[in-house]
Amino acid sequence: MNFKTLLLGSAAAMLVAGSAQAADLTVAEPVDYVKVCDAFGTGFFYSPGTDTCIKIGGYVKFGTSFGDRSDLGDFNNIYPNSSWGNFFTEVSIQATASSVTEFGNLTGFIDMRAKTGNTTGSDETLTDYINASTNSAYVDSAYLELGPLKAGYFTSLFDFGRGYNDTGMFGSDSTVDHIQLTYAVNGFGLAISVEDQRDRGQLGPYVDLVEEVNTDNIPDIVGAITYASGIFSAKIAAAYTNQAIEETNVLDVYDGKSGWAVGGGLEVALDSFSAGDRFFVSAAYGDNANSFTGIAGGTSVAGFIGPIQSAAISVLPGSSWSALASYKHVWTPNLWSSLSGGYASFDGSNFVDDYGIDAWRVGFTTAYTPVKGLDLVGDVFYTDVNVTRDNFVDPVDGNGWTFNLFLKRSW
Repeated sequence: MNFKTLLLGSAAAMLVAGSAQAADLTVAEPVDYVKVCDAFGTGFFYSPGTDTCIKIGGYVKFGTSFGDRSDLGDFNNIYPNSSWGNFFTEVSIQATASSVTEFGNLTGFIDMRAKTGNTTGSDETLTDYINASTNSAYVDSAYLELGPLKAGYFTSLFDFGRGYNDTGMFGSDSTVDHIQLTYAVNGFGLAISVEDQRDRGQLGPYVDLVEEVNTDNIPDIVGAITYASGIFSAKIAAAYTNQAIEETNVLDVYDGKSGWAVGGGLEVALDSFSAGDRFFVSAAYGDNANSFTGIAGGTSVAGFIGPIQSAAISVLPGSSWSALASYKHVWTPNLWSSLSGGYASFDGSNFVDDYGIDAWRVGFTTAYTPVKGLDLVGDVFYTDVNVTRDNFVDPVDGNGWTFNLFLKRSW
């Protein structure tokens, strides 16, 4: 046996021995790494072991406010001589789950929020007041969606937006429980929804002030037509509602009254003038539908006065209308400003002789983004409210201004 034969035999023996030892080793399970899902946009990833795509978002917002309200009560009622609204902190956690099915995309979304007890000092709804007072987490919006069907607690189909600012001009600004069906083709969209009228603040605490209210809990019916093509985006909406009440011939006994509202909004992209610039205009008219025109409800005249008055004014019978315009100019990719103005009017003379409300608001906003995900926003607005005759609510004539300043980290 020569050296070459000995060397080859030794190598073969080592390979056999190695194979026998390898057979005794535990085989590692394959690692199920998180994979990016690009079927529903950026930020989604596959939930390991499923075909569901998940996206997690949210923000932390820290702010303060300054202001004054002539004849409308103190800006800060805890410290009557102060025009400072204290600091406040708001957080949001958002989660989206989407998957593809034979019936269309199936999506679930939730936005949970919470606030500290120090409110902004600016206008707020009764819900905002309660949440800030209790420091409890609450559902800001949540819905499920399968193809053209969407159901849950989200923005009313009637809403058009309140302009390019944080405070908002007067108009419908309501998040409601409803079910919505949408059909879209060639830039056009048709939608109809059945919405819970109670989420708009109808009746509210005012019910406790009367002996009997003869009204039915009938959902709001809202329909809308949308169109988007090129630089234009438009929407026309109509609603049937049953939110107003009217005193009968019997003292402290009220009957429900049906109502309706129509409105429209138009946004124009002005990129040819300056990249990122936008112009928006909207208007609405309603009969016995104050929360649809901005007299009551979310971003409203009554909301500026106070949450109790907002709930009371929401049920007043009468006609109302509102209009707003807003322009946004992008100075640099990290800096933009907007100028907005709006007007709202209510005629309740059929309820009380010569009773009416007129209000206007103008606002200016500037936002700076020093780094991606961080916004520094200043929002100042002036509001004037005039009531031709005071009714069952406290006097609400007056004006006021507010400056909101906040930092917001979004992800």
